Formats: sequence, C-alpha cells, structure tokens
Amino acid sequence: MHRREFLKKTVGSAAAFSACSSLSGRPAPIGILQQVPGYAASPAPAKGPLRVHPDNPRYFTDGSGKAIFLTGAHTWANFQDIGIAPLPRFDWRAYIDMMVKHNHNFMRFWHWLQAAYAPWTDEKMLVDPLPYLRTGPGTAKDGLPKFDLNKFNPAYFERMRTRIIDARDHGIYAAVQLFQSFSEKKGGAPCDPWVAHPYNGANNINGFDGEKPGTGMVDIDRCDVREAQGKHLRRIIDTVNDLDNVLYEVINEGGNKDWDWWVVDFMHEQEAKMGKPHPVGLTQNGESVEQMRASPAEWISIGIAAGQFWKTDPPAWDGKKVSVADTDHLWGHGGTPSWAWQCFVRGHNTLLMDSWDPIPGRPCGEENWAARPGYASRDLNRRDHWTWEPVRKAIGNTRTLAQRVNLAAMVPHDDLATTKYCLANPGVEYSVYLPEGDEVTVDLTGTSATFGVEWMHPVEGTITAGGSVKGGGKPNFAVPFPGAATLYLRRS
Repeated sequence: MHRREFLKKTVGSAAAFSACSSLSGRPAPIGILQQVPGYAASPAPAKGPLRVHPDNPRYFTDGSGKAIFLTGAHTWANFQDIGIAPLPRFDWRAYIDMMVKHNHNFMRFWHWLQAAYAPWTDEKMLVDPLPYLRTGPGTAKDGLPKFDLNKFNPAYFERMRTRIIDARDHGIYAAVQLFQSFSEKKGGAPCDPWVAHPYNGANNINGFDGEKPGTGMVDIDRCDVREAQGKHLRRIIDTVNDLDNVLYEVINEGGNKDWDWWVVDFMHEQEAKMGKPHPVGLTQNGESVEQMRASPAEWISIGIAAGQFWKTDPPAWDGKKVSVADTDHLWGHGGTPSWAWQCFVRGHNTLLMDSWDPIPGRPCGEENWAARPGYASRDLNRRDHWTWEPVRKAIGNTRTLAQRVNLAAMVPHDDLATTKYCLANPGVEYSVYLPEGDEVTVDLTGTSATFGVEWMHPVEGTITAGGSVKGGGKPNFAVPFPGAATLYLRRS
C-alpha cells in the first residue's frame, strides 16, 4: 500500500485525522471522545460483587455474563490524608471527577497504618484518620495519646465506607489495601515509620509489641500478631462487605507466601459466612510470580522483579489469574500510552500510579527518589507533569474499546497481526495495536466475512472510519493519521 499524504482535521475541540483509503471510499471521523461509543460521561453505578469470568478468566464479571475490564488511576492519599503539618486535606471530589472524565473504573484504595513518618522522608509525615482510637493513658512516640488496639476509630471506617459508596455510584471499583509495608521500616532506609506504628509496644496501652525483634517490621509469622490483624480484617469486612464494588489487596509490596495466603484464606472464610465474597489480590514483592499464580487469590499484580519487559512488551496473559498490570510496581513514577494499549491487547487489566497528590517529604538518604534534586523522576512527582495526562487518557480509551467488544470471547492472538499486538475473537472481532503507526497486516484467512474498519487515536480517543474489508486473505492496513494507532475490525 502506498504512503499517504496526511490531512489533519479538527472536530469540535479534539483533533481527528482522515485520509483516502484503498479499502473502500473515504474514511470520515466519527467524533470526539464524548461521542465515541463505549464512553460514558455519566457512568452507571458499579455492579457486583465481581467474580472471575467463567469463560475468560483474564477478566472479572459482575454476574451479568459480561466481562469487566478494569483500568484506572490511584494515588497515595485517596483514603487517608497524608502530608507534612499542617496536614493537607485530599480533594476527593476533584479526584473522582478526574477518573470519570477519563473513563476510569478502578482504583487501589490506599491504607497507611503508621500515625507519622515514612521510609522515604526524614520529615514528620502525618496520616489521618487511623483505624484505632487514641485514648491514652500515656503518650506515644509521636507525642499524641497512645492507641487502644481494642477500640476501632469510627471516623476511619466511616470514611472508608462513604468513599467506596461514592466511587460505586460513579461506576468505580475500589481495591481496599488491607496492610501496608511502607508503614514499617524498609531495609537500608535510615528513616523509620515504626516509631509511630500502633503495633509498636511504646505506642499502645494493650502491652502489645508486634515487632520482629530489631527490624522495625511487624512479625507476621506470630500467632498473636495474626490474631490482632484478624480483628482488623473482620472490622473492614463488617464495614464494606455489603458493597458491590469492593475488591481486596492483601498488602502493598510486602508479606511472604505463608502470611499472604493466610490473609487470602481468612478473607474468603469470613466473607463466606456473610454470603457475599469479594475478590482478593496479591502484589508481587514477598512472593514469586509462580507462587502468586498458584495462590488462592483471584487477582495478582506483577512487579518489575519479573523483568523490564513488563514495561515495554508485556507478555500475552494466559488467564490463570486476573492480571492487573500496575505502573506502581513497574516504574513507581512512570507509564506510557503504549504500555496501556499493549497490556490491553495482551489480556491484562491496568492501573496508573498517579501523582495526583505528590508524595510528601524531603529526601531520606537515597530513598526519596521522588523529591531529590537531579533525579529524573523528581519532576514526575506532580500531577501536571506532561507524562500523566496522555496515560490517563490512554487507559480510559482502552476501556472505551473494551466496552464495545464482546470481551468475554476475546483472547490475545499475537500470530494474527504483524505488530504482534492483537486481541481477537477470530472471525468476529479484532483489536490490533500499532505502537509505531505506519501499517499492519492482519490474518483473516480463516473467515469469509466482511468487516467494518475503524481507527482509534490511542491518546485522543478520536475514531476515524476506514470503510470495510472482506476476509479470506491477509489484508494490509495503513494508519490514516500520524503516529501510533489502534485498529478495530468488526464483522458486519
């Protein structure tokens, strides 16, 4: 197919591109994002609870039979307020509005357990609210009354429930973090949040010291520690079990195989008694990929320990667990539109670790890569850095397409497109990603059907019609606009 001259046209406030097509006639732009099928400016409430789809376990279903593709943005303060005094209040409404605007439907609902400090800063980073009441008598190491581990803080659980309900009403699922490894001392980091941890024996009135001696970390292998954690887990279940949009995440980048699986089993057993189980997930850190895939968890999030290729060429997923690819575990600060689309066509759900509210505090030794002058990622620690908006848009656009296809019937088929990025129900629907634009050959030899052709701009979300093509061969498709593109073929 010959190279084309490109003509850029403006449609409303968004850019669309069109060019002459050798397939059939002259393609025309369908419209801007708000007019694209699959995008909802006012989403319906999230339904559930989610279950692994019985026919395509790469995805969840809400019980309707439809596969639910999860994607969205999460940020460190979306549940508890964190920061240096005076403690800033997180703008929940602006955050939810951003997610809805970008067609997101999934967040990690962050949880911090320490009252102050963090491994990445030597400043006194504060956290509020906390799960336990500070009743005293006596003063904890952070200068405030000691905790009573037998008395839960109603304000903490009320906020948890209220925000998850609000997320549900905006079509958003929330993965509640049950524990947080960054509430403990990290190996090699001179800054120590254990100083203000409720399980530190100096900080509670219950005579309970949950530290693994000399580590500044919770001893998760002790029975009395698990008993205390179990009380906390039951209180979370009592708070949100009736809500349809809940998932659980065992811990952010911590744990070990034995404890992780104990938490997963505990949540399953407790929720089974209430008749409404929710999916439980594992984040890679304390376990290998093989261990997570063999675990009783329903979903897993693989990190950079599995290899740098997860950032640039994520593998086609086999569906043995629901995979949630999360930039937090791959870049920390980072992500690209290409990564979002590559993950989508290879069967992964996605999440963006968004610097919507910057991670607070000045550097602690070499730990705070996000705030240290001269570090390449320092500028990424702010919401308006140019990196973020294209990725926010791209992951929303993957969901726009996911809502149009019969996702339950689609699986990765690298062999059907010369770019090697193809999600397809062969003979029915094909979604092909072209990371470098230009052109792609798609194998349609197995069908004689006629297909409608559409192009989507991966970031702007604009769609350009491309006529039609008949199966029975290996047609070549040239992108009708500059740069990367997504090709969608649907049987007429």
